[in-house]
Amino acid sequence: MNKHTGLKLCLAVSLLTAGATAVPTTANAASWHTGTPKAIRGTYQGHRTSAAEGFGYIYKVNSKSFTASYSNMPISKSVKIKYKKLKKNTYRLVGHTQKRGLVLGGKFDSVVYQRGHKLALDTYSSYRKHGYKYLKRQMKKNPAVKTKKTRSNGKIVPY
Repeated sequence: MNKHTGLKLCLAVSLLTAGATAVPTTANAASWHTGTPKAIRGTYQGHRTSAAEGFGYIYKVNSKSFTASYSNMPISKSVKIKYKKLKKNTYRLVGHTQKRGLVLGGKFDSVVYQRGHKLALDTYSSYRKHGYKYLKRQMKKNPAVKTKKTRSNGKIVPY
């Protein structure tokens, strides 16, 4: 009886080991994470670009969504976010933008660059085409700065 039990156990272990090594895995599958990166969570606000704007743009990033508010426009909220780290302080966010008024729902695919308490945002297609050029220019001209309290009016930065 013990002889057969040992044989069955040895056979089961060898089958499990062979099955585990035969399953193919990809490196990309492990690099996507659900939610948003902890490093970029918070509220960020940029300066106004014209006198017609009541406030500068605002980005609110929490663990499960990304919200963008622009003066005189409806709020754009993206949910079901997953992210992938592209380079140091650079993340690709992919999710679904909810339909709200003038904002059409659809795919959300953006690149976020964060340096210190500043944040720059670009679409992924533009990032693929231009690389860091736009992100670095935006970081110099009018970055979104991390804040606890959003402000209306404020200084105007020509764009």
